[in-house]
Amino acid sequence: MQKPVLIIKLGSAVISSNDGAINVALIKKLVEEVVTLSREYNIVMVSSGAVGSGKAFIKNYKGTLIERKAAAAVGNPILIRLYDKYFSRHGINVAQALCERHHFSNRLQFVQLKETFAEFWKHDIMPVVNENDLVSNVELKFSDNDELATLIAVGFDAETLIICTSVGGFMDDKKQIIPLVENINGVIMGFVSTDKSSLGLGGMLSKLTFTRLATSLGIKVIMCGLKGDNPFAAAIAGKSGTTFTAKKSNLKARQKWLASGSITIGS
Repeated sequence: MQKPVLIIKLGSAVISSNDGAINVALIKKLVEEVVTLSREYNIVMVSSGAVGSGKAFIKNYKGTLIERKAAAAVGNPILIRLYDKYFSRHGINVAQALCERHHFSNRLQFVQLKETFAEFWKHDIMPVVNENDLVSNVELKFSDNDELATLIAVGFDAETLIICTSVGGFMDDKKQIIPLVENINGVIMGFVSTDKSSLGLGGMLSKLTFTRLATSLGIKVIMCGLKGDNPFAAAIAGKSGTTFTAKKSNLKARQKWLASGSITIGS
């Protein structure tokens, strides 16, 4: 029996220390849990952090577009080596996948991408995905990795998409985590702050926008934090974070691909 697909999205803010460097101890802990979950799921990790890993090597870094591209190019191998270091201790190899929008907007390229990931899972290889910042055109970039993770979740017919947040879930106007959201309506949207992470490009508005897309296409979305020994398992069990329930969708794979918006830009 084929295992269900689980997408885990880790943003820069949640895997970085206060100084902006990658939190190595946290990565080690998360890898250990992902290894356990991989017995039940085919997993894709969508991980930011390349810019944070590489910016120390860019002299007088000010965060310009070109500097971010350079930092990402330097940081990507650093980040992937870190994941490989800890996954290899469990006999799991890591594959780095640097994606661009055309990998999703072009149907043939998308199908090839999907087939390649299926091959990874056959051989117990963990795909770690990020956007290819070095060559991504500004107009054709993903809005952030929330969008990238959602396109992967929809395209790969994932059962669950986990989006990790620094606040531990989705909060109401009293800063309390809402454990279950069945409909993303005006009330829910009214709780959203437009603030963005200083380390990344996304904010809660982005997360909620793509959560609404994913749930409308039959994917359960969970927003959770990374505290505790097994934060993903706790979130999947409904013990932490916010679960956004999936809507029933009768669309076929190609229809979901079209509905995901993968070809709305750059087509």
